[in-house]
Amino acid sequence: MTTLQGKVAIVTGGSREIGAAMASALARAGASVVVAHHGEAEQAEAVVSRLRAAGGQAVAVSADLSSVAENRRLVEHAAGTFGRLDIFVANAGLTTWGSFLDADEATWDTVVDLNLKGSFFGAQAAARQMVTQTDASGKPCGGRIVFSSSVTGVAALPDCSPYAITKAGLRHMATVLALELGVYGVTVNALGIGATLNARNVRDDPDYEAHWAAVTPTGRCGQPEDVADALLYLVSPEARMISGHTLMVDGGWAAVGKTP
Repeated sequence: MTTLQGKVAIVTGGSREIGAAMASALARAGASVVVAHHGEAEQAEAVVSRLRAAGGQAVAVSADLSSVAENRRLVEHAAGTFGRLDIFVANAGLTTWGSFLDADEATWDTVVDLNLKGSFFGAQAAARQMVTQTDASGKPCGGRIVFSSSVTGVAALPDCSPYAITKAGLRHMATVLALELGVYGVTVNALGIGATLNARNVRDDPDYEAHWAAVTPTGRCGQPEDVADALLYLVSPEARMISGHTLMVDGGWAAVGKTP
């Protein structure tokens, strides 16, 4: 089993579903976890309470991650609380739906500011902390940065162009940053998240799980724990030579691209 004992992790968008599953997986592996949220204090504290009840160390931090200053404050809080930062998961993101012809500037700015700008400057703040950390011999300790991308960044789907463009950007961001940060022992990867059961999707389509299972090669819809398990591998010591990569967590859907 992967052990992250002594490691410190931040999970943005950690107050619900995929983010909460990520936080739980990291805590079970031994990491101290900062559950970052924006306007979801009750949900975030519930996640923290579950992690602590299971014997883990966790705190909740509110931050508007479309702000550069807030990203820096989040990292400073994590390092100040737990003494270091080893893992940064840029999972917070905003999904919008609508025709490209009807998209407006406000929608574009809101989605890009959180999904792309927030992830970029969150990773920068995290990396600046990581590169200062050395072991007893003065060797860099390295670190892990992971972005939550999407199958919409690989295959075109209708009516989600601002969101899809940001998710494609996150895939390339992982590649670019892997080049710059590799010398410090920091790996940078992304998760290509496919159709995953969550409350929002079920609100949109009560039969979401069955519909997407029918068009996914593995015959099932994704669960938040599927994404969390993939994350756990990317931040593990076993993934030390994996960098600049997007790990698809979609049951093979992107190979087919068929929608319900």
